[in-house]
Amino acid sequence: MKVTRVAQYGLQLTRLNFVNCYLVREDDGYTLVDAGLKGSEDEILKAAGNIPIKRILLTHPHVDHLGSVDALIARIPGVILGASERSIPLMQIPPDLSLRSGEVGKIAGGVPGIKAKPSLVIQAGDRIGSLLAIDTPGHIHGHLSFLDERDGTLYAGDALFCLGFVAVASWTPWWFPLKVYSSRAQAKESAIRLLEYPMQRFACGHGKVRGGGRAALEEAIARAKL
Repeated sequence: MKVTRVAQYGLQLTRLNFVNCYLVREDDGYTLVDAGLKGSEDEILKAAGNIPIKRILLTHPHVDHLGSVDALIARIPGVILGASERSIPLMQIPPDLSLRSGEVGKIAGGVPGIKAKPSLVIQAGDRIGSLLAIDTPGHIHGHLSFLDERDGTLYAGDALFCLGFVAVASWTPWWFPLKVYSSRAQAKESAIRLLEYPMQRFACGHGKVRGGGRAALEEAIARAKL
């Protein structure tokens, strides 16, 4: 697993040159944003070193974002697991894939579920340490992004992708194989909503961390033609 510094407070953990999760330093230890693929727990704990992981926040319940949750919870006594209320039925075994009133588009992508139950239900606008939760559905219903208000780093999960440039979910480069989304229109609406926030860089589930702030996001939105 490759470890890369993200501004002042973050570490990007990259497995197979493809899948990212992030350790974000807080006063009491680390917040882990997403948990990568199954089998990543040893390398995540190694990257954290002597600093405890106090909480795991999930952007969404796809297999490459919650794969190591159960293994980490078994090894970190008292760790908090946080997710959106909408994600919780998708994290069951088996997942509940039924749509709610007003939702458009199926539940796309692999949602294998986990044994653990979230101990923290996150709503848009909640602050968990230095991270502000932002509602960013489209890639999948219930998707959250987390903005570190100290340095403007957006931990975007798969609401955005950083594959050579910042891209809105489902408008990734032609060569990227995982064009998974529940609603393209909603993914674009979520990206437009992100313009309200003072972000400096984008730390996504796939690709290198990218800077450019508002201008880079505006370019991504302009490329997202319905």
